[in-house]
Amino acid sequence: MELDDSYAKRSVKITNELPAGMTCVRACDWTDQPCGLFVEMNKARVAHHLLFWHGVKSNDTTSCKFENCSRSEAMLNLGRHIEGVHYTTSYECPYCGKRWSRSDSLDRHQEKCEPLLDSKARAKKGCRNFSPQDPKKLVYGYIVPARNAT
Repeated sequence: MELDDSYAKRSVKITNELPAGMTCVRACDWTDQPCGLFVEMNKARVAHHLLFWHGVKSNDTTSCKFENCSRSEAMLNLGRHIEGVHYTTSYECPYCGKRWSRSDSLDRHQEKCEPLLDSKARAKKGCRNFSPQDPKKLVYGYIVPARNAT
């Protein structure tokens, strides 16, 4: 399948509520060995792509090869770096709307998020169970059929 990547900077914002069997992809911008492939917006898929297509070793510290980036990361963190920095992935708090580039940052925020703490307190006061809302993962890219869609 061929995708038109001419609008990469203006691609649509996608939340974690994609239709079943669909995924979000972006063009690989690794500059030292351009592969021309699209990568699923997921840090594990990005890391796998770098290992398989670009020869980045899993136990190495590697310089990021995206344009204008000189960050060096252990391969274990490189997928997370690319997903959050270069592919503009973010996580939105469902209670206050603030966005964070990493899910662990959102987790730390939610320990102090006033609207979330207020919701928990109201539930406790009313003797109700509190079920937290799932955060939204926001990515920019193309929606395509997932490879292993069922």
